[in-house]
Amino acid sequence: MPDCSISAPADGKPRLDKMVAWPEEGVTLCYTCQTLEEAAEAFDTTVDELKALNPDWEENFARDGYFYQLKVQAEPYILPQNDVVWVKVDAPWAECGYKTVYEVPASLDRQAAAAMGMADYFQQNFCGGLHAGSLPYESAEGVDPRFSVRAVDGALYTKFSEFDNFLHAVYSDKRVKEIAYSEDGFYKEGPNDTILSIDGDRGGNIAYCGYLFTEPETQPDGSLKFWQIVLTCEDENFHGWDVTEPVTPDTATLRPVHLVPTEGGWRVDQLELPN
Repeated sequence: MPDCSISAPADGKPRLDKMVAWPEEGVTLCYTCQTLEEAAEAFDTTVDELKALNPDWEENFARDGYFYQLKVQAEPYILPQNDVVWVKVDAPWAECGYKTVYEVPASLDRQAAAAMGMADYFQQNFCGGLHAGSLPYESAEGVDPRFSVRAVDGALYTKFSEFDNFLHAVYSDKRVKEIAYSEDGFYKEGPNDTILSIDGDRGGNIAYCGYLFTEPETQPDGSLKFWQIVLTCEDENFHGWDVTEPVTPDTATLRPVHLVPTEGGWRVDQLELPN
């Protein structure tokens, strides 16, 4: 397993990039969903109220079946400044890695914080973030063409059995199935305990300004749910980061986070990348 170390900012508060100004007067609060009914239930409102807040809601129903950045309240949303800790992930044998430090809510216990930081690290670097799939790799012949490459020395793991142990130490069984036991997933077991994966890179949203969290709340089943708050600048006058003055975010999109308790500790059941 990669190693995790946990530290905290001097004042315990979240940080935004030096070129991002804190939006003191609040931001527009949004949500991404498949139905208006889903959003109404999540935010204790009604479908009619959501339609009034989003008069162009029909035009903004995307072709892939989602509402993106659906406005969910009329008044500006004041961003929370809940305490955070930094989780640094270290896998010195892995040749290819990018970001290694992630902010998580300080109220999580150390094991939950480590699991969430590890999930961030894995997803950012190898599961849908800057890259999707093993790095480094070699081409795999005679296999499902979607899973076209095989992990080699220098990858996070080269044996599927060890990779499976890692996934089960970080994620819920449901999420493990989505990642490595699904035709729509990112990974697949290959012959002789090898790891097959998809191979792809992607860019990010240029409007992205950082992320925060609401406070985790214990659910009746003992799990923890809270929101990841993704900040963007949607101002039509914003054209990129070649700026001399800090950019002020104007929009916050909420994304759900769900941690579940197991006999082995906390596991990540739902967590999306902020960008």
